[in-house]
Amino acid sequence: MVSWLMPFAILPKTYTFFFFDLFSQIAVVVFGLFILVKLYLQPARLEDVLPKTTTLRIWGVFIVAQLILMTYQSFAVGSTTRIYGLLHGLMMFIQVILSIWIAYTIQKMLIRSYADAVKFMKSVFITMAVYLGLIVLPQILYLFGLTSLSHWVNPIAHLFERHWANRDFYDSGSYVATSMRVNGFEPEAAYLALLVGIAFSPFLLMLIQEPLKAFKNRWIYWTALILGAASLGVLLLAKTTTGFLLIGILALVYWLAAPKKQKISLFFLGIIALLGVVVAYVAVPSIHSLLNTWIFQKGGTDNRLGGTIALIKTWLQHPLFGVGYGYEGQYIVDNLPEWSKNNFEYMQVYRKQAYPILNDLFGWLARYGLVFCLTFAWLLFSLIKRSLVILKKITGQFDERSMFYRISIKAFYMTVVVVVVVSAVTPSNVMSWPIFLMLFFYWRVVHIAENDVFAKESEE
Repeated sequence: MVSWLMPFAILPKTYTFFFFDLFSQIAVVVFGLFILVKLYLQPARLEDVLPKTTTLRIWGVFIVAQLILMTYQSFAVGSTTRIYGLLHGLMMFIQVILSIWIAYTIQKMLIRSYADAVKFMKSVFITMAVYLGLIVLPQILYLFGLTSLSHWVNPIAHLFERHWANRDFYDSGSYVATSMRVNGFEPEAAYLALLVGIAFSPFLLMLIQEPLKAFKNRWIYWTALILGAASLGVLLLAKTTTGFLLIGILALVYWLAAPKKQKISLFFLGIIALLGVVVAYVAVPSIHSLLNTWIFQKGGTDNRLGGTIALIKTWLQHPLFGVGYGYEGQYIVDNLPEWSKNNFEYMQVYRKQAYPILNDLFGWLARYGLVFCLTFAWLLFSLIKRSLVILKKITGQFDERSMFYRISIKAFYMTVVVVVVVSAVTPSNVMSWPIFLMLFFYWRVVHIAENDVFAKESEE
C-alpha cells in the first residue's frame, strides 16, 4: 500500500501559479483524496493520526501569530506586487500548513510497522532507478549528441516538467533542450541536484557504509552502490554549484560517519580523488571549463548574495517573530545592496514581482522569527535525541531489522546536516513532496524502532 507514494511525489509539475507550489501538484490531490477516503471508511483513524496535544498547541500558537503578523503587515506595507497580499498570502499559508499535515498524516497512516517502512524504501529505490533510467539518462544522452531523443525528452517534459513563471528556460520544448543541462522534471538543474542529494542519497550512502558481509541479500548492497554512483554522476552532470556543494557535504558527512578503520582508507581515497580532479582541471578543457563556470569563476551571484544580505537585515529588524508569511518580498527589496541590482535577472524578473527567498535559513528567520525557528529546532532535536538512544542500543547488531533501523537513523542525521548546510547557502527545496515524504519516513522509523527495541528489551 505504501509503495505508490514516491512515484506521485516526484511529479512536480504545477498546474496553476495561484496556489502554493506543493498545492498545485498532482500529489496533493492523490494524497489528500486517499486520506479523506481512509478517514471516511475508518473514522476512528482520525484520533490516531492527530499530533500530540503539545505539538498541536505549538502549531496553534504559530498559526495565530502568523495571522496577526500578516494582518498587521497588510496595513504597514500596503498594496504592492512584491508581496502576496492578505487574502492570497492567507490562502498560501493555509496551503503550506495543509501540505505539511498531509505528508505527516499519510506517512503515519501507511508506515505503521517495520515491514511498511521496508516496503516504502524499496519503492524509493525502484522509483529512483526508473526516474534516472527513463527520464534523466535520456537527457544526459541528449546532451552528448543523441538529439533524436528530443522526441522522448520534450513530450514527457510537456507532461510532467515543472516550470517557473515568466522564464525562457523551456522555449525549445524542455529545460534540457533549451539550457543544455539535466533537470529531470524539476524547474532547474539545481533542483534535480537537491532531489538526488537530499531525498535519495543519504539512505543510499548509509546503506553502502554497512559491511558487505552483513547483507544476506547482497544484491541490495550492489543496487545501492550502483544507484549511489548514478547519483554522483547526476550531481556532476547537472552542471550546477548546488550539485558540487552537495557532493562535498555528502562526502564529508559520509567520512565523519564512517567507522574508524574506514576513515583512514577513505581519507587517502579522498586525497587521490582530489588529485585526480586537479589533474583533470589542468589537462581536460571540458573539466576546466565546467569547474571555472560553476565554482572558481562563477558569475551571476549578485542576486543570491544580495538577497541573503537583505534577508539577514530583515530578520535583524524583526528578530523574534519575523515579518509574516509572504511579506518578506518588500523588505528584501528595501534592504538590497545597490550593487546587487545591476544585473539582467533583477532588472527583468525580480524587480517586477515578489523577490524570492534565495537563502532558506535566513528566509525562515525573516518570515517566522527566532522564536518559532528555535521551537521547531527544539522539536527536531528532541527526535534526534530519542534516535541516539536507539542507535546506541543497535550498534554492533547485524540482523536485518537492526541494520535497517541503523541505516535509516544515520541517513536521517545526514539529511538534517545536508539540509541545514545547503539552506544556509541557497534554497534547499525542503518543502517538496519527495523530501517531505523522506523526512516523515525517518520520523516514523524512529517511532517504530523505539517500540521494537524497547519491546524486545521488556521481553528479555
